[in-house]
Amino acid sequence: MKLSTVADSLWGNKARVSYLLLASVLLLFTMLGGREIWTQEHRWADIVAGMFYRHDFLHPYLGNTDYYDKPLLSYWLIAAFAYISDALTTWALRLPSALAGLLAIWSVYRLGTRLKDRQFGLLAGWLLLTTFYFVFWARTSSADMLNLAGSMFAISWYFDKRDRAGFFDYAVFFMIIALTSLCKGLVGAIVPMIAVFTDMLLQKSWKRHLHLTLVLAAVPAVIVYLLPFWASSHFGGDTYGESGLYLVYRENILRYFQPFDHQGPIYTYFIYLPVYMLPWAVFFIPALFSLKSRWKTMSTDTRWIAWTLLFVFVFFTLSGSRRSYYVLPIVPFAILFTTDWILSNASAVAKRRLWSAGLVIVSFLLLWVALDIIPAWYYSQFGVNRFAVTLKEEAGKIKPWNEWNVVMLDAESKLNFYLQLPPGTQNYHIKGADRNTQTAESLMSSWPVIANKPANTIFVSRKLYAPILQTIFTGYHMVELSSQSSLPFMKKHDAAAPVAFIPTN
Repeated sequence: MKLSTVADSLWGNKARVSYLLLASVLLLFTMLGGREIWTQEHRWADIVAGMFYRHDFLHPYLGNTDYYDKPLLSYWLIAAFAYISDALTTWALRLPSALAGLLAIWSVYRLGTRLKDRQFGLLAGWLLLTTFYFVFWARTSSADMLNLAGSMFAISWYFDKRDRAGFFDYAVFFMIIALTSLCKGLVGAIVPMIAVFTDMLLQKSWKRHLHLTLVLAAVPAVIVYLLPFWASSHFGGDTYGESGLYLVYRENILRYFQPFDHQGPIYTYFIYLPVYMLPWAVFFIPALFSLKSRWKTMSTDTRWIAWTLLFVFVFFTLSGSRRSYYVLPIVPFAILFTTDWILSNASAVAKRRLWSAGLVIVSFLLLWVALDIIPAWYYSQFGVNRFAVTLKEEAGKIKPWNEWNVVMLDAESKLNFYLQLPPGTQNYHIKGADRNTQTAESLMSSWPVIANKPANTIFVSRKLYAPILQTIFTGYHMVELSSQSSLPFMKKHDAAAPVAFIPTN
C-alpha cells in the first residue's frame, strides 16, 4: 500500500475517526495487565488493597503509614474497577489510565478539529497515539495520565463552547477541572487555566466570559472538590495523622516555591520534552526552528498553540520541583504544534504527509510489540506473578495459604500485591546500602526474626541472599523460579528475583 493511501486513510479524504479510536483501543488495552507492576505502581496497588482490607476508602495508607500525598479519586477509580471485576489485578490498576489515554486522544482530536479542521485533528490524534511515553503512561497505574486527559478534555470543552457558553457549559468546564484536580493535584486546574486565559487574551474575549454566571457556575465544582477532604476529616480516621488539604498545599504550592525533593536542574524539561516527544521529536525540533518564518501566516487559533506551549513549559520550568515525567502535560501541546508544522507549508505538505504516514505505521507496530506483546509474554514465563502462584501451590500442599504467616526479608515491595498480603505484614530491610556485601552475621543483625523462626511462617527474600539463607533455614523448603536469563545484563534482575522458605515440619 502506498504511503499516500495510508495518509488519506488516517487523516485525509478517506479517514474516519473510528479508525483512530479503534487503533487507540488496540494499542492502549491489548494485554493491559500482562506486564508486572512497575516502581510507583506498587503505591497505588498497596493503597487500594489497604482500602479494601480496612474497609476505609477515605484515608489512604502506604502499608501502615498515613499517605495522603495524592487526592482520593485515582484510588477510587481503581477500587471501582476492582470491585466490578471482583479482584484487584494489574488490569484493574491500569484500566483508569488506559481509559484516560483514550479520552486524551479524543480530546486532542476534538481540539485540533476546532482549532483548524478535521484533518488537523485526526493527524494530531495519530501523532499523540504513536508517541512512546504517552502510550507508556497510559498503560501505567498512576495519576499522571488522568491529569493529562482531564486537562485536555477541559480545554477541548472550552473551545467547543467558548462562542456560546452558558451556565451549564461553564459548570461542566469547572467540574472537569475539579475532578482532574482530585486525581493528582492543582496542576489539573492550572494547565487548563493557562490555556483558557491565553485564548481569552488572544481573542480579546475575557470581558465576554468574566461575569457573575461564571462565578456561580464554579460553585458546584468547588463543593465537589472539597467534599472528599471534608469527608476524610469528619468520618472515621480518628487516629489518621495527615490532612488532605494541607497535603494539597504542601505537594502543589510549597513544593513549587520551596521544593523539598525532586530538585532537577533548570534545564530538565529542555532535555525531557524532546525525549517525551519521541519519535515525533524529529518533526518537533524543525517545527520550533521554523516558527519565526511561519508566524505571520498563522491564524490566531494556531498561534494559541505556540503561546500555550510556551506558557505551560515556562510554568513547569519555573517550579523548583522538577522530574522527567512532570513534562507529560506539555506533550499534547507540542503534538498540536508539530501537527501545525506538518500541514503548514503547501509546497512541503505532500512530502511531510508521506513521512508522517510511514512513521505512524512503524511507530504503532513497534509500540504494540514492545509495550503490549513482549512484556505480556515475558511475564507469563518469568517474574513475580508466576512466583506467587508457585509459592501458593507449594505452601498449599502443607496447609491452606490463608493459614500461613509471611515475613518479608528485604523482598521487593510488589510481592505484597501478588501474594495479597495484609498491610501489617512484617517487612525487614538491611542495615547499610550495599546488598552485595551482606554476611550471615549482618543479616542476623538486620533480621532478628530469623533467629527465632516463628511457627507457621514463610520467609520471602531475594535470590541474592539465598546462599546465606539456605544455611540458616535448615529444615525449610526453598521455592524459586528457574534462572530468567544467562545474559550479563539480566544478572542484576536475577539477583532481585524472589525466593521463599517454607517450613517442612
